[in-house]
Order: sequence, then structure tokens, then C-alpha cells
Amino acid sequence: MGVAAHADATVYRLPAFVGVLGCVHVLSVPGIVAQTVEVAGNATVVGQAVRDDRVRDEVVTSFDLFVDVEWGRVLLQTYLEANTTPFRGGVSTLVGEANADAGTALGSRREGRVQISEVRLVLPVAEDLRAHAGLLDATGFLDVSRIANDENLFFLGVPFVNNPTIAFPDYALGGALEGALPGTTALRVGAVVTSSHGLADNPGVSYSQLLDLNDEDKGLFAGSALRRVTDRSRFSLGAWVHTAPHPRLDGAPGSESNRGVFAVVGWTFGAHSVSFRGGVANGDVSVADGFAGVTYLLAQRPNALGVAVGRSFASEGAAGLSDVIHGEGFVRRRLVGEVFLTASVQRIVNSGFDASDTVVPAELWIAGIRLSAQF
Repeated sequence: MGVAAHADATVYRLPAFVGVLGCVHVLSVPGIVAQTVEVAGNATVVGQAVRDDRVRDEVVTSFDLFVDVEWGRVLLQTYLEANTTPFRGGVSTLVGEANADAGTALGSRREGRVQISEVRLVLPVAEDLRAHAGLLDATGFLDVSRIANDENLFFLGVPFVNNPTIAFPDYALGGALEGALPGTTALRVGAVVTSSHGLADNPGVSYSQLLDLNDEDKGLFAGSALRRVTDRSRFSLGAWVHTAPHPRLDGAPGSESNRGVFAVVGWTFGAHSVSFRGGVANGDVSVADGFAGVTYLLAQRPNALGVAVGRSFASEGAAGLSDVIHGEGFVRRRLVGEVFLTASVQRIVNSGFDASDTVVPAELWIAGIRLSAQF
């Protein structure tokens, strides 16, 4: 999970340290604006089990640390991330849709590591409009939902965190613009341009490969979204393109870029929130050429109950693919302070668009327990 770009991204924000680390004045010189540092983070442990010998039960752990350094009107945001190594033959390895929090910080040997996932400068453009430049996560600028973007506190299933039709790169070099359009408060914009290949998209998963922008297999990822935001509703519509060469699914010679459009619509009524997410992509090169899903949240803060269902539509460009049907339900309770325990269950049909029942069961029930601590 990267640094959230929009104030309306989720119901809950990560609280910063108070006192020693919360807002530390590390430099104060007459005539120079004071520098401040804010630190926040979370640790999450997820256990998942499947009643099938072909899929190993699994426990994975992640850690996120967010550091904001402010000097005058300039903000430097850094996001450090760590993951444990997923189990070989485990849930997150064989059932890729089951855990959006697993495998986000891995090395070239698919082993867990500590990495710097984001480093970016944030500069004001207008009163509530900001420009970002550096190593960043494009998802936080486009596919934004109040209740379906945070795998640490809400839904674990991948399609209930981000739209599976959008070919987002991993953490990539680029720039972005986000905030309210000048003269308005309800209309917000998000726009981003990055390399088509982020950190985990390169074979060596190395930072040096991020700088290799002349690779013939690379291109650009660009997207934009316009959203209308009120106290009770969110509506956004956007488009994107991924210009790296994609082989055609039907095996025909040549390649194409991938592109698509998407929408997110949400309402909040007291303790109840609902969000609809949909999108289409280029079915000639994208295995998922369409998605539609809905999430519901009952928030009795700090506790919550959530239910979601979605369908990823398989492209007709490749033979033998079947639609993925995914459902999830969770109940979250606060144990003490900012420590939460979440029980969840997922139902996945045709994981990986595969209905053959060979690698994993065509129909899966996945039970999960998540322990998360915010600080």
C-alpha cells in the first residue's frame, strides 16, 4: 500500500506518532521556515487456509513506514515497505487474487525484503492542487475509493483494492497532478505519467533497471481521472494507456498497447457505505477485458463489517479462459488502541481465469485471519 494521494481515498487515515515522532521540529533558524517530520506506519499479519492439498495454508507479514519531511511549501514523501517470503505453493502464490498485501516487496528470487517503494517531492500548484515527482505508485492518483483501497484494514481480495483491468505498473519513476480544480471544491483531478515498468516489473527487481528508460520493451503508463466529491458521494471517471508492446492473445504477429476506461461510484449514508467499480481494457492483449464489482461497508468505528462481490470478464482473444467470480466478507474488531483483528472468508471461482481444476480447485473457499497494528 503506497502513500495515499487523495484526502478522500479511505475512511480511516494512518495516525502519526504523537510527541517524539509525530511532528518533530528538527531545525529552526531565524529567517528559515521550520522543517517538520511526520512518521506513521502499520504492521500486518495475514493467515489464510484452503481445504485442498494442492494449496498450502499460509502466514505472511508486511510492514509499512511512511515518512513525510516538510520544508516550507515543499514536501518530501518516503514510503518504506517490507514483506516476508510467501510460502512455496501457498495461498498467495497459487491464488493470486486472494491477498493484495502479499508479495509487494520481493527480490529477484521471490524472497521477502525491505525496500524503498516511494520517494517523491510534492509541490503546490494552486490552493488545493499539488504536483508530485519521483518514484511513485500510480494507483493512488486514479482508482480511488473510500472503502476499497486499503488491504490492511478493509478488503484483502485484489479486485476490491484496485481495478484488475487497469495495467498499473509497480512503483515507477514519473510525475502526477492531484487535487481540486482551481475555483472548485467538489471537482478533483488525478493525472499521472510514469514508466510502463516499475520496480517489480523489471526482471532484476532492481533500482538501476528503473533508470533504463531506453529499453525497447518499455513505454509509458499514463492515466487521468476526474471525480466529483461531496460529503456523501464520490463519482469518478477516467482513462489510461500502457504503451509498452503487448503480444496479442490470439498469437497473431505484432503487438499492441493496452488501454482502457474505468469508473468508481460511491455513496455514504451514516454508517453505511457502498462503492461500485468497473472498467474495460483492450481484449486483444489483456486477459481481463472487463470488470464490475460492488463493495459494502458497515462502519461502527472503530469496528467494521464488509461484503464485496466482483466479476472479471475473460477476453475472447485467448481460448480456454473463464470469467473469475470473487466474493469476500470480513468482520473487523479493535482489540486495543490501534490494534485490529479481522476475520474474513473469500469465495473464488476460476482463479487466474482457469476453470480446468488442475493447478488449484476451480471453486475455492479461503478462510482468513488478519492482525494489524497502526501507529
